[in-house]
Amino acid sequence: MKIFFIASLSILWSTLIFAQQGTIRGTVIEEETGEPLFSVTVIIAGTTTGAITDFDGNFSFSAPPGRHDLQASFVSLETTTITGIEVKSGEVTVIEQIRLYPDVEELEAVVVTAQVAKSTEAALITVKRKSPNMMDGISSASFRKIGDSNAAGAIKRVTGVSVEGGKYVYVRGLGDRYTKTTLNGVDIPGLDPDRNSLQIDIFPTTLLNNMMIVKTASADKPADFTGGLVNIETKDFPEEKVFNVSLGITYNPSMHFKKEALTHRGKCYRMVRF
Repeated sequence: MKIFFIASLSILWSTLIFAQQGTIRGTVIEEETGEPLFSVTVIIAGTTTGAITDFDGNFSFSAPPGRHDLQASFVSLETTTITGIEVKSGEVTVIEQIRLYPDVEELEAVVVTAQVAKSTEAALITVKRKSPNMMDGISSASFRKIGDSNAAGAIKRVTGVSVEGGKYVYVRGLGDRYTKTTLNGVDIPGLDPDRNSLQIDIFPTTLLNNMMIVKTASADKPADFTGGLVNIETKDFPEEKVFNVSLGITYNPSMHFKKEALTHRGKCYRMVRF
């Protein structure tokens, strides 16, 4: 009997407490689409009292009587606050629609700049594939692997190209009169007036991006070549300082280190004026 009395008293007390509560009910929709939003958090501001919307965007929870501020929040949408909602004991307060707007933040202008990498083998293959001319070449990435110190030694690695005298380029076996050499697409004069091609041994590979050899003529190329056009492309700015020192010695077996070699010993005369 005592247990029954305590249980009845607890149920009555809970009923009285619940009777003092009111109910807030409503629907949350997205402003842009007009569709109901699922899993939106709706709470009384400053408390943890609230609910989460269902698949139809509906919510319902109990709240103490009085005036409250209601907050509805969702990821990527602005938090909406509705102020002055009056809740009465034992009554249902219905909020027709709570509209959530996109959370848009205006950022400062961001400028992204990039440069095309032309000094790799992949970039060289892409240039050859897209070119309307028959062409070949060698990049600075290959220079590092090969170890050639100047352009004359590196360009010999290209198919169909040979170097005569250590400095003059021959393309497809044709002499220098049939070969044209340009620097960054600009014609440059050679040091030898009797030859059409340039002495390319004067260019160190540390200053070069790549070397392209065009083997067929087109309207955008110079017209004074038939064998090939060698275009030497230099780097925009050297990556490291370059300092080279060279020392050369010549030896003539017909006269050097031979006692019987013909020589001339002259006499020095002093002019005396009277």
